[in-house]
Amino acid sequence: MRKKCVQVVVLAIVLTLLISTVASAAMCSSDYISATSAGITRNGNTVTVNFYIAGVGMMDLIGVKYIYLYEKNGLNWSLVKTYDYTDPLYTTAMMQSNTSTKNGNVSYTGSAGKQYFASCWFYAEKDGGSDTFPHNAY
Repeated sequence: MRKKCVQVVVLAIVLTLLISTVASAAMCSSDYISATSAGITRNGNTVTVNFYIAGVGMMDLIGVKYIYLYEKNGLNWSLVKTYDYTDPLYTTAMMQSNTSTKNGNVSYTGSAGKQYFASCWFYAEKDGGSDTFPHNAY
Protein backbone atom coordinates (compact mmCIF):
# COMPACT_ATOMS: atom_id res chain seq x y z
CA MET A 1 0.00 0.00 0.00
CA ARG A 2 2.77 2.43 0.94
CA LYS A 3 4.63 1.68 -2.33
CA LYS A 4 1.45 2.41 -4.31
CA CYS A 5 1.02 5.81 -2.57
CA VAL A 6 4.63 6.77 -3.32
CA GLN A 7 4.14 5.86 -6.98
CA VAL A 8 0.97 7.98 -7.20
CA VAL A 9 2.71 10.98 -5.58
CA VAL A 10 5.72 10.66 -7.90
CA LEU A 11 3.44 10.40 -10.93
CA ALA A 12 1.49 13.48 -9.81
CA ILE A 13 4.72 15.47 -9.40
CA VAL A 14 6.00 14.40 -12.83
CA LEU A 15 2.70 15.33 -14.49
CA THR A 16 2.66 18.71 -12.74
CA LEU A 17 6.19 19.46 -13.93
CA LEU A 18 5.38 18.42 -17.49
CA ILE A 19 2.20 20.51 -17.62
CA SER A 20 3.89 23.60 -16.13
CA THR A 21 6.82 23.26 -18.57
CA VAL A 22 4.49 23.05 -21.58
CA ALA A 23 2.40 26.01 -20.33
CA SER A 24 5.53 28.05 -19.69
CA ALA A 25 6.94 27.32 -23.15
CA ALA A 26 3.65 28.25 -24.80
CA MET A 27 3.57 31.61 -23.02
CA CYS A 28 7.13 32.45 -24.08
CA SER A 29 6.96 31.02 -27.57
CA SER A 30 8.29 33.25 -30.34
CA ASP A 31 9.81 32.75 -33.76
CA TYR A 32 12.03 35.82 -33.20
CA ILE A 33 12.69 36.31 -29.46
CA SER A 34 14.37 33.65 -27.32
CA ALA A 35 14.97 35.60 -24.07
CA THR A 36 14.36 38.96 -22.46
CA SER A 37 15.23 40.54 -19.14
CA ALA A 38 14.81 43.98 -17.63
CA GLY A 39 15.57 45.56 -14.29
CA ILE A 40 15.84 48.88 -12.52
CA THR A 41 18.82 50.10 -10.52
CA ARG A 42 19.11 53.25 -8.43
CA ASN A 43 22.13 55.39 -7.67
CA GLY A 44 21.02 58.40 -5.65
CA ASN A 45 18.32 60.09 -7.72
CA THR A 46 19.38 58.35 -10.94
CA VAL A 47 17.01 55.59 -12.01
CA THR A 48 18.46 53.28 -14.68
CA VAL A 49 16.43 50.79 -16.68
CA ASN A 50 18.66 47.94 -17.86
CA PHE A 51 17.50 45.51 -20.55
CA TYR A 52 18.63 42.50 -22.55
CA ILE A 53 17.06 40.66 -25.49
CA ALA A 54 18.26 37.62 -27.40
CA GLY A 55 16.91 36.78 -30.80
CA VAL A 56 16.54 33.41 -32.45
CA GLY A 57 19.71 33.70 -34.53
CA MET A 58 20.94 36.79 -36.37
CA MET A 59 18.19 39.44 -36.49
CA ASP A 60 17.71 42.33 -38.92
CA LEU A 61 16.65 44.58 -36.02
CA ILE A 62 16.57 43.81 -32.29
CA GLY A 63 16.11 45.76 -29.09
CA VAL A 64 13.45 47.71 -27.22
CA LYS A 65 10.88 49.79 -29.11
CA TYR A 66 9.48 51.64 -26.10
CA ILE A 67 10.17 51.98 -22.40
CA TYR A 68 7.50 53.54 -20.22
CA LEU A 69 8.81 54.61 -16.81
CA TYR A 70 6.31 55.01 -13.97
CA GLU A 71 6.69 56.62 -10.54
CA LYS A 72 4.56 55.71 -7.54
CA ASN A 73 2.67 58.60 -5.96
CA GLY A 74 0.70 57.36 -2.97
CA LEU A 75 -1.45 54.52 -4.28
CA ASN A 76 -1.15 55.50 -7.94
CA TRP A 77 1.49 55.01 -10.62
CA SER A 78 2.14 57.98 -12.93
CA LEU A 79 3.95 57.89 -16.27
CA VAL A 80 7.02 60.12 -15.89
CA LYS A 81 9.07 59.29 -19.00
CA THR A 82 8.62 57.59 -22.36
CA TYR A 83 11.66 56.34 -24.28
CA ASP A 84 11.09 55.68 -27.99
CA TYR A 85 13.76 54.07 -30.17
CA THR A 86 12.85 56.41 -33.07
CA ASP A 87 14.01 59.39 -30.96
CA PRO A 88 17.60 60.11 -32.07
CA LEU A 89 18.62 60.50 -28.41
CA TYR A 90 17.80 56.84 -27.73
CA THR A 91 18.06 55.00 -31.05
CA THR A 92 21.51 53.43 -30.52
CA ALA A 93 20.85 52.75 -26.82
CA MET A 94 17.64 50.86 -27.56
CA MET A 95 17.92 49.17 -30.98
CA GLN A 96 20.59 47.49 -33.08
CA SER A 97 20.80 45.98 -36.56
CA ASN A 98 22.33 42.70 -37.74
CA THR A 99 23.04 41.08 -34.41
CA SER A 100 21.53 38.32 -32.31
CA THR A 101 21.42 40.18 -28.98
CA LYS A 102 21.05 43.69 -27.63
CA ASN A 103 21.63 44.98 -24.14
CA GLY A 104 21.53 48.55 -22.97
CA ASN A 105 20.08 51.03 -20.55
CA VAL A 106 18.38 54.40 -20.27
CA SER A 107 18.48 56.72 -17.27
CA TYR A 108 16.12 59.14 -15.59
CA THR A 109 16.65 61.67 -12.81
CA GLY A 110 14.08 60.62 -10.25
CA SER A 111 13.14 61.65 -6.74
CA ALA A 112 14.52 60.28 -3.50
CA GLY A 113 12.23 57.86 -1.73
CA LYS A 114 10.02 57.18 -4.76
CA GLN A 115 9.37 53.75 -6.28
CA TYR A 116 9.68 53.17 -10.03
CA PHE A 117 8.74 50.49 -12.51
CA ALA A 118 9.25 50.27 -16.25
CA SER A 119 7.28 48.60 -19.00
CA CYS A 120 9.73 47.54 -21.73
CA TRP A 121 8.45 46.54 -25.17
CA PHE A 122 11.05 44.22 -26.69
CA TYR A 123 11.20 43.83 -30.46
CA ALA A 124 12.94 41.52 -32.93
CA GLU A 125 12.66 41.50 -36.72
CA LYS A 126 13.96 39.20 -39.44
CA ASP A 127 13.14 38.85 -43.14
CA GLY A 128 10.02 41.02 -42.92
CA GLY A 129 8.55 39.21 -39.90
CA SER A 130 8.68 40.47 -36.33
CA ASP A 131 7.52 40.00 -32.77
CA THR A 132 6.98 42.34 -29.82
CA PHE A 133 7.09 41.16 -26.22
CA PRO A 134 6.29 43.21 -23.08
CA HIS A 135 8.37 42.83 -19.94
CA ASN A 136 7.99 44.81 -16.70
CA ALA A 137 10.94 45.80 -14.54
CA TYR A 138 10.76 46.71 -10.86
